[in-house]
Amino acid sequence: MSQRLEELCGYYANRLSYENLAGLVERVTGENLLSDQTIWGIVKRKAETYSQQIRQTVQESLESITSEQIQIKKSVEIYNVEESEILLFDDGIQVKGQKPERNSRNESTAHTPSPDTTKNKTPAVITDVVMLQTPKGGFEYLVSHD
Repeated sequence: MSQRLEELCGYYANRLSYENLAGLVERVTGENLLSDQTIWGIVKRKAETYSQQIRQTVQESLESITSEQIQIKKSVEIYNVEESEILLFDDGIQVKGQKPERNSRNESTAHTPSPDTTKNKTPAVITDVVMLQTPKGGFEYLVSHD
């Protein structure tokens, strides 16, 4: 597997389905080099590599600072005009849900739903997550559901 082919897969994996990406690779190279499952594996390995790098960087940063350098307020008045700066991380996530495991194309076509079940689509789950750091260095998560 060449590094350029992995980069191509990584770049387009967020823009196309794995199946369409396999078709793009075939169209670009002229050969059927990768299946959608192989591309999924490439993306998964790359994500794990990046996660490890981020984890190591964060760990090194946390180890290099003392607790006196970080001041944490237990309660924050977001609308207080006297505050000079408030750092708030907010992540709005909207997903229909995720399967615990990804089925292969052959398995998913074998279980084709009947026309009656395709009409009943799963509604989106809207979730807001707020992460607050605690004085001991841990984090508390606040989650709201609509």
